[in-house]
Amino acid sequence: MSNSGKFHWKAVKWILRYLRGTIDKCLYFGNDELKIQGYVNADFGGEVDHRKSTTGYIFTVGNTSVSWMSQLQKIVALSTTEAEYVAITEASKEMIWLQGLLTELGFKQENNVLYSDSQSAIHLAKNSAFHARTKHIGLRYHFIRSLLANEVLTLGKIQGAKNPADMLTKTVTIDKLKICSTLVGLHE
Repeated sequence: MSNSGKFHWKAVKWILRYLRGTIDKCLYFGNDELKIQGYVNADFGGEVDHRKSTTGYIFTVGNTSVSWMSQLQKIVALSTTEAEYVAITEASKEMIWLQGLLTELGFKQENNVLYSDSQSAIHLAKNSAFHARTKHIGLRYHFIRSLLANEVLTLGKIQGAKNPADMLTKTVTIDKLKICSTLVGLHE
């Protein structure tokens, strides 16, 4: 990087501080069961400039993180339910990929659960009766409905306080961060 500026050096310093602060952390693979579990969350309108929502998801295999993501949604959601619904759809695509990978490696995947703390988004995914309030949602985000109908995965409800994907979508306290980290297999 011959053209590195202040921004780049700040990023390097941030990475070094992160590494120094997490040197005693490790992912612990202690469970023999290679079953995928997913956790998804969304922060409605949290991005200040364009009011886009943030999607965050974490997937574990054997209670240890194997895949995670946090990014702004491509659309501006009009409600918390819509933001969570979009997040569930995006996370479900990753779950399908992980299922295919593990199946190809010889670990058959059945009854994988994607957990969300949004009861209304789960209900929307399982029931298309909300047409008047959801007809503006892009067709691609209704992909989750076909996955549920074909029993490719199931949706489960998790309490917000126990959802480790919270740490990917919003600022959390140190105690909450420790709880979330432990839930996804990150130990000291």
